Amino acid sequence: MKDRRADAVFFGFDFQVNAAIVLMLENIKELQSLRLEGNCEDIELTLANSKKILAQAKAVVNSSSDFSHVRGNLKKALLSLSDGERKADTQQLILITNSPNPFNDDESRGAFWGPAHRAFIDLPPSAQKIVEGYLSQIEHPLDCQKFMVQVLPFETDNETERYKAVLQVINDFVGSLNTNITHGLGKRIWQIWHCDIFTNGSKKDAAITLTKKSIIWPILVIETDVTHCDNDFLEQLDVCIYDEVVRLYKETIDSCCERIDFFTRVLFDFNEFPSSKRQSEKSIDFVNSAWENYKAEFAVDKIDAETLEALTKVILFNILRRRIVIDRVRQGVNL
Repeated sequence: MKDRRADAVFFGFDFQVNAAIVLMLENIKELQSLRLEGNCEDIELTLANSKKILAQAKAVVNSSSDFSHVRGNLKKALLSLSDGERKADTQQLILITNSPNPFNDDESRGAFWGPAHRAFIDLPPSAQKIVEGYLSQIEHPLDCQKFMVQVLPFETDNETERYKAVLQVINDFVGSLNTNITHGLGKRIWQIWHCDIFTNGSKKDAAITLTKKSIIWPILVIETDVTHCDNDFLEQLDVCIYDEVVRLYKETIDSCCERIDFFTRVLFDFNEFPSSKRQSEKSIDFVNSAWENYKAEFAVDKIDAETLEALTKVILFNILRRRIVIDRVRQGVNL
């Protein structure tokens, strides 16, 4: 009987999502937005200079042993990327695959073991010849100088093994930001990004993209978690009110990606706030004297004046408490 299971299809899409995560982190400083299943390619990164990185994601279920379709995948990728290059102003064109032998070629196989990035000029001569052979069959072939073959190890049903290379990239990225939370943050961020990118790719309108702000926002949410607060601030606010604010409005606090701009505004105003006191005392003075300037940001339905004051103060103080981390993250991703 014919096997009607779609596990290989889902495996391929899972690889595509994780490949998008890796590519976006490798280009995070220049990144403007990300789109899965865009108008031009499987993965589309739009950069700050308005140019695009287009990537074809080609996964093989048994990548370490099955090389029967890799040349077919290469041929299809070159055709698609050539077409994509004609549609967009491109900076780079990538075939990203999980095959350690993407050319099914003994002479070039050793160049692709483990995570690998090989621009066309860095491909072994035998691999270059294969690429040029396929490009000669395309009416409008891509610019070889933009073409790269990238290998992302991704195999087996064991999740620890399948995702280890992706998680290593994420953990390296998180480590580079020098945040307060390190243990477990990479896994939590991966779960959020995996869901967000998958959802983005399922939307019919290809103009709907994930901006860098929306990608980075979960890190700031975790780092500025309002369920934790310093005792010196709690002395300024009734504990019961604080707990109620967190219980009722945590989702409101966490949900809006545009809050990164709000963070920037608060930190600028705080730096301009005149005070000769130590930073913790200055923070409390700033919150108590300036909270009304920001309360309109959080005037949700049916919120009373006392709760609105508490909500605004809680948010302001937590932003200030984590201002160093926020600045590290913003500078680390060029936001």
